[in-house]
Amino acid sequence: MARRGGPALYELLDKSKGSAPPGGIPSSARLDPKAVQSLVIAVVFVAAVVTAYLVGVSRGRSATEQSASSENGGSQPLAGGPSTATPRSNEGSRAPATPENSPSNQSIVQSNGLASNAGSTENSTTAGVSEAALGPAAAGDPRQAGLSYFVLCSTLEANALRVVDFCRSKGLDAYVVPDQNGRLREVTVLPGFEAGERSSSAIKELEERIRKVGVSWKASGPGNSDFGDRYIKTHR
Repeated sequence: MARRGGPALYELLDKSKGSAPPGGIPSSARLDPKAVQSLVIAVVFVAAVVTAYLVGVSRGRSATEQSASSENGGSQPLAGGPSTATPRSNEGSRAPATPENSPSNQSIVQSNGLASNAGSTENSTTAGVSEAALGPAAAGDPRQAGLSYFVLCSTLEANALRVVDFCRSKGLDAYVVPDQNGRLREVTVLPGFEAGERSSSAIKELEERIRKVGVSWKASGPGNSDFGDRYIKTHR
């Protein structure tokens, strides 16, 4: 007997069976494979980012600890570990007691230096030359008749005075003396010597000293000579 106003009971059962897919799971409840794949990729990406961040933090912390340790000279231990730094000693800055710098050898070197200086002073005194600066030249002509002298240059008086001051500052006993030309002045160096003493060691040493001072004089200003044109003149 059919129900009034609605479908029959078997019709309802047939519609209910037709709407459910095999297995009893509705089609609307199924997962989309593309969505599942996207979700898996996102999870893997997030895990990779977190892992890279942790590795970077670990390396940065290790580099910071190594830098701090090198700046402190290894005197501070790392956190959580015992100190392995060796205490510094001031003894490392002291020079070893070698034969060259031992007190006894220093005394010998000083003694030898004094003896050497004494010998050179004696030789220089013999030749009228000394490393020590000389005071202003005395007034007048110090030459002796019959002796020969080195003449460094013949120039105007103002320039001759400059040359004499420089030579005396270098230990040469130089003087300004009259020239045969009344307008010029000669710069001569003491001591004088006999004609037979020209080849003696003392006079050769004096000439060598004049040569060295001449090089210094030339380097001290433009237009200065090196006394290369010096000559010997006998005072009459």
